[in-house]
Amino acid sequence: MKKLLFTLAIGLVTLTSCESDLVSAPPSDSPSNTSGSSSNDGILPTKVAIVYSDGETETIEYTYDGMTLIKEEYSGGRYVDYVYEDNKLMEVNFYYAPDPAILESYTYDSEGRVATVSTNIVGTGVYDYNISYNADNSVVTSTSTTSPGTPSTITISNGNMIGENMGGLYITTFTHDTKNAPFKNIDNREIILSIGSEANDNYSFNTNNTLTSITPYEADPEFITNSYTYTSFDYPRIITEDYDGDISTYTYTYNND
Repeated sequence: MKKLLFTLAIGLVTLTSCESDLVSAPPSDSPSNTSGSSSNDGILPTKVAIVYSDGETETIEYTYDGMTLIKEEYSGGRYVDYVYEDNKLMEVNFYYAPDPAILESYTYDSEGRVATVSTNIVGTGVYDYNISYNADNSVVTSTSTTSPGTPSTITISNGNMIGENMGGLYITTFTHDTKNAPFKNIDNREIILSIGSEANDNYSFNTNNTLTSITPYEADPEFITNSYTYTSFDYPRIITEDYDGDISTYTYTYNND
């Protein structure tokens, strides 16, 4: 869904920022530096400092209610709100402060799985999807009810998204390490992972960290390789992303630093 709608949303959504913010040095990763949780179960990322391949910098700060992610705030003024009812994710809304850019809402089936996605790309249109699942919930299929066409699927294994087929146009495969991904512990992680959409980078909510992302699309192939340095609790401290030769780095701060 994300790549199929990207051409419509490109005027609204960017993945990089034009703001320049200084990136602080990563905290020490020795066990004696951990003043918060001493268990993997309670660790949450509070901030990521990004240096993009063109030298631009950006930070994202995360706000929680307990173990529930409720907000992402970008240094350039953008932000994302996660809205819940009875501890169930109901909306993910993306803003170019103060203006809304993408407003997305969900309904659920009797088994507690996402059943429909409605994506309002403000100023462009509303796009609705029905979501279905195979027997073991490992393949999630998204079918547009707004502009019927070839359905899209994501494939999940061991808490990680291992494949994405965007209507046969973009087919991506992923590999992962065996360490803890930054958002491993948040509530509703499995739900967020199952929603592939414009407002939500669901592949960021894996159990483990992505090593490779390969999309051999003839007109626009993408090859992404990530390498990691880890904290003493085996969470990423620094991610070095090689995107077709462009190198970006992501430095994480956690609540137990």
